[in-house]
Amino acid sequence: MTISKSKKIYFLGIGGTGMSSVAGLCQEAGYKIAGSDAGVYPPVSTLLESLGVNVHTPYSIKNLEIIKPDLVVIANVLSRGNEEIEYILEKNIPYTSFPKLLSDAFLNNNFPCVIAGTHGKTTTCSLLAHILNETGQDPSFFIGGVPHNFPRGFRLGGGKIFILEGDEYDTAFFDKGPKFLHYKPEFLILNNLEYDHADIYKNVEEIADQFKKVVALVKNKKSIIANIDDPGVHKVIADLNLFDEVTTVATKGEHNSADFSVKNYRVETINANQQKWFAQIQTPHWGTVTICTSLSGRHNLANITQVLACLEAMIQRKAIEEISIQSIQDAITSFSSVKRRLDHLGTKNGADIYEDFAHHPTAISTVIEGFKLAYPDKNLYVAFEPRSAIQRRNIFLDEYVTALSMADKVLIGELFVDLRIPENERMDVSVLKNRIGNKARTFESNLALGKKLQEEIKEGDAVIFMSSGSFGGVQYELIK
Repeated sequence: MTISKSKKIYFLGIGGTGMSSVAGLCQEAGYKIAGSDAGVYPPVSTLLESLGVNVHTPYSIKNLEIIKPDLVVIANVLSRGNEEIEYILEKNIPYTSFPKLLSDAFLNNNFPCVIAGTHGKTTTCSLLAHILNETGQDPSFFIGGVPHNFPRGFRLGGGKIFILEGDEYDTAFFDKGPKFLHYKPEFLILNNLEYDHADIYKNVEEIADQFKKVVALVKNKKSIIANIDDPGVHKVIADLNLFDEVTTVATKGEHNSADFSVKNYRVETINANQQKWFAQIQTPHWGTVTICTSLSGRHNLANITQVLACLEAMIQRKAIEEISIQSIQDAITSFSSVKRRLDHLGTKNGADIYEDFAHHPTAISTVIEGFKLAYPDKNLYVAFEPRSAIQRRNIFLDEYVTALSMADKVLIGELFVDLRIPENERMDVSVLKNRIGNKARTFESNLALGKKLQEEIKEGDAVIFMSSGSFGGVQYELIK
């Protein structure tokens, strides 16, 4: 679909992170943009205001009558019954999803690079974008978070590379396929693959089937970067019989024959807000590369290794110019991570307060493991908000027990109960607490959890707030 810049594009559900970012890209590209939502709040409201995007609240047919859009982009959180959607269908107004709009408006004349995986997509996208930017490649990107090295999570650059966070979640009520199937990948990173999104996938095999579909879209299989130390990715590549065709990466040293591999690593602690991780990474193009990064944890060494592999693939395909390894090393060192990825917020009573987006048990365990390696003497509190679709279920109860037990103290916040989930399948925080043992406590509200921390923490302690949501803002109140 060709979209003329003279047309008015209307974003229905513009308050979402993805929707607002695509609206921002369209605004940068010169399209006429407006949108609506039930309500829009910071940071999205601040972003849209800074871009000059006209936002209507709440949903109403009058919004559409005023704007008279040529094309409507419908968010995946909305479905039939929404009054604006019903009006659009009744009046035969053309509509689409934001992944399809991204594809139609921006990807046809670029080299799309899609980063897929259960964890690490945002960090890996941000690091790749930073390196390409620092080395003069001027990439475009669409990222699900806000990199510290950029003012926001999207940009239209002048180069040929367009980096996209490849989400396997469904696209819209009229398109139940994953978002990443719209992104026409010329380069693809398969970081990891575990069970997630229990609200739309019955098992990990269903997710793996979607990963196989995105693999099939890549014409040059050597441009697929596969982390074969991850069991889920390993199985996808094995099922497709592609081991001899893709670029393989070993991030845990389990496959000596991999094209790229992490050989050695160590960590140095500078202060509460700075760690340095050093690693040697074996590469075919640059030999053994020594890197220094402020990113915490072995999972981030995996992210870096896959970025190196992707950069080499881009050079081999002549999608970018040759880059010196020294400039890449310098860019890795200067990369400042992403908001809400073990972000140091400040101190309270001499204790260091952090927040992290981690919600899957594997992500929680890797964050805690990395923190403990860097700060072995700190008494670590983990404040855990069970909010995401996977956390509201008891599917990973054993795994959450194991992951959270790595902390010295565990404070379990307010559980978001989803009555659509059968009672015997719901997470029971009292069971979680009892399984962890005496180090764990539950709280009826996040406010009560924050109050207890305010009374209890002292110098030498550290607190990591872990949530896919806002945690009620108690982490920010704590450092006030």
